[in-house]
Amino acid sequence: MFKAILQEIVDQTPGATSIVLMGCDGIAVDSVFRQGTAAEDTQAITVEFAAVVKELMHTTQLLSAGALKEVMVKCEQLTIVVEMLSEEYFVALLFDDEANIGKGRYLLRRDAHKLKKELE
Repeated sequence: MFKAILQEIVDQTPGATSIVLMGCDGIAVDSVFRQGTAAEDTQAITVEFAAVVKELMHTTQLLSAGALKEVMVKCEQLTIVVEMLSEEYFVALLFDDEANIGKGRYLLRRDAHKLKKELE
């Protein structure tokens, strides 16, 4: 069921290159890659981001800022939006530099409850 939800998000987001449902331990649960996207590169990026997400979760707790909900990192050639599903899982949507990031963020928020339900 994860694959269908993830595929729909990538298909409906112009410029999205891949999406990964991942545990904060760095282990991917499921992923979808647009044709021509290197799966190895995406996996490496999201594994590294798992460590960043864990550190951000710790920082928000120290600051009494509440639970981490979303993180966006914009680079010259890549943008990553991370939507937290729980303290243990997140979904990362990766974009090229011509992407409709707003639509991708919307679709992540819209479908987060479906992913959470499947994780239970």
